[in-house]
Amino acid sequence: MRRRQSSKPYTSSRRSSTNTTANPKLPAASIWLPILGHHLGIRNRKHHELLLLAIIASILALWFLTPFSDYCASCILWTVPVITDVELGRQSIVSLESKYPRVQDRWGVQKIGMELVKAGRNARYNDNNNNNNFFGSIFDNIDEYEWDFGVVHAPNLVNAFALPGGIIRVTDSLLQHLYLSNGEIAALLGHEMGHVLHRHSQRRVIKQRFISTLWDAFVYEDNDGYEESFGEAIAEGLWKSASYLGDLGFSRRDEYQADAAAWDLLSATYLDNKYVLRRYHPNSVKKLLTKLWDFQGRDATATAGWESTHPGTKERIDALKEKW
Repeated sequence: MRRRQSSKPYTSSRRSSTNTTANPKLPAASIWLPILGHHLGIRNRKHHELLLLAIIASILALWFLTPFSDYCASCILWTVPVITDVELGRQSIVSLESKYPRVQDRWGVQKIGMELVKAGRNARYNDNNNNNNFFGSIFDNIDEYEWDFGVVHAPNLVNAFALPGGIIRVTDSLLQHLYLSNGEIAALLGHEMGHVLHRHSQRRVIKQRFISTLWDAFVYEDNDGYEESFGEAIAEGLWKSASYLGDLGFSRRDEYQADAAAWDLLSATYLDNKYVLRRYHPNSVKKLLTKLWDFQGRDATATAGWESTHPGTKERIDALKEKW
């Protein structure tokens, strides 16, 4: 007797049990790493993991050990209007002067600072290319800042602060301990102006929060009926960091750029294309750093604030020896 065949197609119990369970999503790395490994002739799974580690290490090295992160941050910052720096500085100074109150300027800091602002208008035409880059000379926008120079009371803190928008403060401890000449005060202020003009504080914030800064700018919405540009959205994100901008440290690259700006500003007060002005000799930048370095050897506690925010003093002195 012939057994009647079922019309239901045969399915394996193993196969049906597999099909009834949804496959979990595979990590993206498990898909592209074997493909990349195949093109590179890598077959072993362990080697795939080593390849992933090598890629991550290369990305981190590129970001932290090369100027690449600075260029990325500068490109983003280029979209931010300079006028927004002024509002950021106004917010930052409230926090700074709540800790270090402003005191009488007995050293002529405001007067010397404004002389440097005037010199900066000439410095943009200086043949020295240290302060020129893809985005133009840093002195091109010097008149867009609201420059304000002053002294704050900070016992045993030898330091100076450069806030966005042109607000610069020097501690009275620095001025009392170092006995600076007018030329050396000009060098100090020129250095801090370099931080402002290069927008170092904003660039540091963007580098530290690169992904979140970009994301917040893309999805930014404040429901005020006005559609902000990408740069304006970045600026409003930076305002959230206003309270601690005065405490930010700078990189050694930032310090070299600020030294170069101070050198060019003092050079513009000393001579121009037609006249020898002989106001502040640019060599005062090196003299200032030498005083700071010598004082650090005598009182490391007092200068700890300066070295924490302005690193590499000794190396910067050596670099300036080649300029004069």
